[in-house]
Amino acid sequence: MALTRTLTATKKAQKPTTTKGVPLRGRKSETPAAKLKTTEAGKIARSARSLKAEKAPIKALRVEVPLRNIKTPVTPKRAKTQKVEAPKVEKSEKLTSRRRTNNSVIPMELAEAMMGELGMAGEDSALAREAAKSQRERDVLSRLAISVGRYDEMPNLELAADIVFADDTDAVSVLISVIERHDDLHASDASRVVAEVGTRAPDLLLAHSDRLLEMIDARRNEMLPYVMLALSPVASRYAEQLWTSRDMFWATLADLSQPADLAQGGAVKLLAAICAASPDYARTLAGGLVDLLGKCMPKDVAFFAESVLPALGGAHSHRAKPVLDRRLKELTPAEVARLRRAQRAAQLGAPLAA
Repeated sequence: MALTRTLTATKKAQKPTTTKGVPLRGRKSETPAAKLKTTEAGKIARSARSLKAEKAPIKALRVEVPLRNIKTPVTPKRAKTQKVEAPKVEKSEKLTSRRRTNNSVIPMELAEAMMGELGMAGEDSALAREAAKSQRERDVLSRLAISVGRYDEMPNLELAADIVFADDTDAVSVLISVIERHDDLHASDASRVVAEVGTRAPDLLLAHSDRLLEMIDARRNEMLPYVMLALSPVASRYAEQLWTSRDMFWATLADLSQPADLAQGGAVKLLAAICAASPDYARTLAGGLVDLLGKCMPKDVAFFAESVLPALGGAHSHRAKPVLDRRLKELTPAEVARLRRAQRAAQLGAPLAA
């Protein structure tokens, strides 16, 4: 009995240890649920981490991209500023070096080539000749009537007399060049001076007459009146060449309802010169010239007669006499006196042109 009591006592004494162990076992049995909770929490944390990990590189990329974009243009700008600054210094140095070389070598060679000093010792330079030429042209043109503000022919006659006295063929060339370049301002007076020079000294005009003949062209109507007047004193020398242009001269005289202008005066002079050059030409042109004296304006009768009557000669002058006698009543005393002088000159056989 005593043994049983001790055993029960020991068992009772050991029971608290076992009862104490029950909660431990309960804890151990409860560990899987806790572990599940921890695992689920861990999964959630991991998924959150994965989401953070997935979002993080995007944020990093969003942050890094503008930084790279900002950094990349910065470095080239610095490089460009450095590159631009360096050539500026080089260009300035090159410019100074080029200026030195240009001041020393190149302009001298160009000047020598332009002025003709290489191999042309003793001759004037091209620039000096051009300056002298332009100065010469200014001197000649400044003496024309239009340049001095005159409306009479006295300045032109004085210039022509000086050219003939000095045998100045260069002045004649300058005046013809005025007609060639279509200088409307000076061409009228220039042609009058050339015509006066050709009347007084035909040789001076003959030296440049080829240039005037080239301008006898219907395509040059603007300068044709001045060309015809300038060429008229020596036109008889070139009657064969001018014969082919006679219709163009007659076309200029188609309208006689107005006082004669410069073109009509030049055309009459050329037709009269062709008529006087040969009897064959006279047989064709004499009748038209006589009719011209009967149809022109009264104030132009004496003007046209001065050119037509010497050209008719003895063979056709009788055809002009009744026409002129009929028109005397239409003329003023001064015009009648001028017509009488033209008739006397034609009877004396005064040459129409040299």
